[in-house]
Amino acid sequence: MLFRVTARCIIMRDGFILVQLSKKGDFYRLPGGRVRPEETVLQGLQRELREELGIFDIGEAKLAFIVESFYRRRSGIVHEIGFYFLCNLGNTEIKPREEHLRFRWVKPDELDADNFRPSALAQYLRKLNINGDIHPQYIINVDVGRS
Repeated sequence: MLFRVTARCIIMRDGFILVQLSKKGDFYRLPGGRVRPEETVLQGLQRELREELGIFDIGEAKLAFIVESFYRRRSGIVHEIGFYFLCNLGNTEIKPREEHLRFRWVKPDELDADNFRPSALAQYLRKLNINGDIHPQYIINVDVGRS
């Protein structure tokens, strides 16, 4: 079993949420990625957004969700702890910096368990109130039947 820690950012503008399309193009996820062993979660998030989107300042990132996921890969089951932060970037330009990365703005109600990972988070993103107080929520996500 592999264990991973990830940090991802919820970026919303004008009622749309920024999502990254998987390499195969079969699902979306939020921008961000794995946290390296020598990094804090926020340092990992900052590095990932700088590398992927050219964003150097994530401002005041508010922890919105902690998602504990179990999913299957070719190498076996992965146990992942994901930290999901609401990031207010204002009008910061968002421009993919890596050729293989594809991003898209979608309405939150377009996200569901079939097209988003972790699948359990989709329903929470559809109901997210970015104008209210954010109280971090803990979510368990089990996708062991998916690859």
